[in-house]
Amino acid sequence: MTRTKKTKAGKRPVAGERSGGSGKGASAHHYPELFEPIKIGSVEIANRIAMAPMNTVFSMDNQGYVNEQILAYYAARAKGGVGLIITECVLGTKQASKFPYTSNLHLFNTTHVPGLEEVVETIHAFGSKVFIQLSIGFGRQGHNPDHERPPAPSPIPYQTDPTLMPKQMLKFISQNIQILDPRIPTMAHADMPREMTKDEIKSEIEQFAKSCVLAILAGFDGIELHAPHGYLEHQFLSPRSNKRTDEYGGSLENRMRFVVEIYQAVRKMIGHAVPIGIRLSGDEHMPDGIHHDEMKLVVRKMGEMGIDYVHLSDGSYEALKYFFPDEDGTILDEAQGFKSVLPANVPVMTPSVHDPVMAVDAIKASKTDMISLGRQLLCDPEWANKVREGRKFNKCTRCCDCLMRTAAGLPVRCRVNRDLGREKYMPEFWRPTRKKGVKIIPPIPSADALNG
Repeated sequence: MTRTKKTKAGKRPVAGERSGGSGKGASAHHYPELFEPIKIGSVEIANRIAMAPMNTVFSMDNQGYVNEQILAYYAARAKGGVGLIITECVLGTKQASKFPYTSNLHLFNTTHVPGLEEVVETIHAFGSKVFIQLSIGFGRQGHNPDHERPPAPSPIPYQTDPTLMPKQMLKFISQNIQILDPRIPTMAHADMPREMTKDEIKSEIEQFAKSCVLAILAGFDGIELHAPHGYLEHQFLSPRSNKRTDEYGGSLENRMRFVVEIYQAVRKMIGHAVPIGIRLSGDEHMPDGIHHDEMKLVVRKMGEMGIDYVHLSDGSYEALKYFFPDEDGTILDEAQGFKSVLPANVPVMTPSVHDPVMAVDAIKASKTDMISLGRQLLCDPEWANKVREGRKFNKCTRCCDCLMRTAAGLPVRCRVNRDLGREKYMPEFWRPTRKKGVKIIPPIPSADALNG
């Protein structure tokens, strides 16, 4: 599947070799606080910059398998200097795979492992660590091409409020509302979900935990539980979408039970073989949703149970302007709120800080420990190298072209970075020859290690 390349002189590049300038520019070490190493559980990350998980629709057949474009896309960002890559949302159960964001990668049987292992090996070859973001489902935010009803805590569809959309997305929809077709699985349309049974909840959690073992087999350095911005785990947390009257609804203790049981099942299944983190929204930003004060209690509980890191998001499909903010730093106060209830050794990761000066200030002020870049790394995969070397980077304009394309079921593109989506044709992003002596058999944990 993966190609290797030679330089013009015939010399093969060294695995993990970074791109960028030489001499004074390469050794200047601008913004040193961004480039200090940090530990997440037992894994050391080379700097404080992560690539945020983003749905790309590059796995275009919705069979959940990796292809050459996906490999080259991740290679470009790893070569660009980020310390950690968190994959796009990977669906961790068979049922979840029936309700995707148009097309997602899958991991719930062994046929999915080889391609994901290629992703891991490619990212490692270019010098970054990689965590898999594994999802138990999109819930009422999922779409099925046959309009099958998605499983959710309660039968409540999401209702998009145009005034809560990013500016450019609102402009696009207002200009094209007449041609939007319900067959297109956009964020503006939703099917009525059905309520999950308790047996179904238990079964999905069990299958999801088993999928985490497959993630270890594929060689991932860590696992991120997908519980933010309105997806299934978030829906159980929120009184807006969870109207259950059993032990999974009502009080916050009951509403967080689904998230808690998922974490407990995963930890029991894999022990401390790799770090386990969780992504959560700082606030739902809807009148009857879950707000920051309650989310801090959820985060406190996760910290007490032993979570290895917390990664912020915000809003939901119903409050997209918080999920995809129009400016920098909108979530930093919420990040500081999460840090205030977590043990000191549990890092907090915050997105949407594209300005390196703001990122350094936030780290110095202990508002966050790391930043995660989404749209900015679509726009310029070399952001980290350029920032470190004091070079000018291509700034994301927050035009949301990338979001609007994927929301319409199209592979991601960028009006600034014309090479986004064609990395597979660019030899600099083909995986180099493996270094001599590098182990090719993954360190599969023993039964004792898996059981903690």
